[in-house]
Amino acid sequence: MLALALVLVTITILLAPTVRTYLAQRAEISSLQQSISEEQAQQTQLKDQLARWNDPAYVKQQARDRLFYVMPGETGYLVIGAGNTDEVPPVATSAESDSGPQPWLDALWTSVQGSAAR
Repeated sequence: MLALALVLVTITILLAPTVRTYLAQRAEISSLQQSISEEQAQQTQLKDQLARWNDPAYVKQQARDRLFYVMPGETGYLVIGAGNTDEVPPVATSAESDSGPQPWLDALWTSVQGSAAR
């Protein structure tokens, strides 16, 4: 019985590094397969983008959108400052409109409250 236990322990000791190496290689293979599939997806996206750029209509549209090109005879207009007009300018509160000097602690607290509100 002792001999059988000794043989099993010896086999386990001899196989442990091999099994560990096998499992590490399986994990690496899995990671590399995932990397390959991601690269293939990126390659497909790049091929689609290349096909779009080979289309003259797409090139014309991109020239209009990115470079603001217009066709001969057309008049191009560019509106400057047409950002988000939904913003409302802040209204001065009564504490801010006081003309007298504030103590430094009140000024600090007002500044902290103002920065927290934004």
